[in-house]
Amino acid sequence: MPNTFPSVLVIGASYGLLPAAKIAAAGMSVTVVGHPEEVAAINRDGVEVHFDPQRCLVPPIGASGLSAKTTENLQQDDYDLVILAVQEPQARAPEIAALLEELGVGHPIASIMNMPPPPFLSRNASLKSLIKPGVYSSSAVWAEMADSRMTLASPDPQAYRFDPDRPGALQVSLASNFKFAPFEDPEDQALLVQVCRRTSRVRAPWGKVPVNFVTKSSLFTPLAKWPMLVTGNCRCLSDDYLAPYSIREAVNKNIAESRSLYEAINAALRNIGTPSETLVPFDHYVAVSQKLSRPSSIAMALARRAVAVERIDLLVLELLLHSHAKPQVIDVMTQVSNRISECLHANVQGRCGIKPLTLVAKSRK
Repeated sequence: MPNTFPSVLVIGASYGLLPAAKIAAAGMSVTVVGHPEEVAAINRDGVEVHFDPQRCLVPPIGASGLSAKTTENLQQDDYDLVILAVQEPQARAPEIAALLEELGVGHPIASIMNMPPPPFLSRNASLKSLIKPGVYSSSAVWAEMADSRMTLASPDPQAYRFDPDRPGALQVSLASNFKFAPFEDPEDQALLVQVCRRTSRVRAPWGKVPVNFVTKSSLFTPLAKWPMLVTGNCRCLSDDYLAPYSIREAVNKNIAESRSLYEAINAALRNIGTPSETLVPFDHYVAVSQKLSRPSSIAMALARRAVAVERIDLLVLELLLHSHAKPQVIDVMTQVSNRISECLHANVQGRCGIKPLTLVAKSRK
């Protein structure tokens, strides 16, 4: 390494700007991969991460701080650690797929995707068994990546771009922490620990900067987000799906159903070995959801006619089936998945009225 600090590559110039800004503010070199227009704007105008009207993080821009590049301008040997911050369907884009193929064996990769990459799930037999055909947009993207060099963080912080003309400006709506499962390789883990420690010490003139990177000892740590994603994010679809609910509305419009689904997923996670202290109680999530006044990214993508979205719902449905959850819970979860599938089908067909296929799931005996 050219200096004593790791050099980090972040794939994804939207949500990825949040960890990248903290890494740069901690005195480390970080490169963000984005589209040409994003790259030009970030390098020209810089990055601003707004936490509230009084607190804004402005990281240093340039070779010794944060820089942005397109995939064709990267030298993979320049980086020690990769953070993957794209939506799962975006990983099949030819330029991202080619980059991941180059990086997947020789570099440690820490994903902050909502959808856990298959190599991470493959590190545990109970999780690997959840991977079924159709869950991932393209299994070929992940096929050659080393399981042992992939880890995952729970993407708890919420952030979004608030001005389409300023791709480097982010608003953080929930300043919680990234909680990383450990790498299998001790050297990779030592590198991650170093990055986490430095970023967690970042201070600005107004005080300590929120959104810490935290390393945990359990492989199951990031799975604590699954009941939140299903109970909130996946249920933001309105009847016509073009005007989605906020996450807060999705959680609270049928609080009894939300509780039943959330707690069943927590129970299923405990059944496969997730420590109870890792999981977030439902009432705590309901309190946090009051701050989530925007629709989820999956609901907004479907409203914009997306033909592929992350299908965390299908992983969770399989988890509930494996755990012999109550039939009522299976029915609710199946309805959630069917609704997403119907929206995708309608987008693919241009809403021409072709009847979509739906799932019929039954609890396993």
